[in-house]
Amino acid sequence: MQHKSSPPGGRAVRQRGFSLLEVLIVLVIIGIATTTVSVSAFSGGDAQALRKDGLRLAQLFSVAQAEARKGGSPVVWEYDAQGYEFAQATRRLFMPAGIAQAARPAQAQAFDADSSLRPRPWTSDNAIEVRLDPPAANVFNTEWISGPLAVELRDGLNTVRIVRSGNGQYQVLP
Repeated sequence: MQHKSSPPGGRAVRQRGFSLLEVLIVLVIIGIATTTVSVSAFSGGDAQALRKDGLRLAQLFSVAQAEARKGGSPVVWEYDAQGYEFAQATRRLFMPAGIAQAARPAQAQAFDADSSLRPRPWTSDNAIEVRLDPPAANVFNTEWISGPLAVELRDGLNTVRIVRSGNGQYQVLP
């Protein structure tokens, strides 16, 4: 005669599932992992903001170089501790030296708010210090092959470098 708890064939069935202790351990592990991810994602905000500025500038430098080639006149990158902007220099006419000295110097025209080269603030909350190598590297000319360039951004605690190789490719280094 078989017991009611036994299946036909005589073997006892073992229940499958998780115990309360196993569920609690999994929840604790998930909580620790979530805390670790959220702390790492939100700490170092200034470093991430500075890197974001570096990545954006690397892209905008490529756009500025292309705009200089397309427009036939240099594009100037101007910056201060609060932000930066790009401006296109007006085309210079070739004139005799005496007339050129009497003429007003060419002015640069800022790009409008719809342009990708519009004025922008730095994303970092701290004031940004910029160092250029070579020092006059903030002018993008109409040349197809530009020389090397290094731009260093500092916010007091963090540093990001934007490096242009001789072939015009930009790389952002932490």
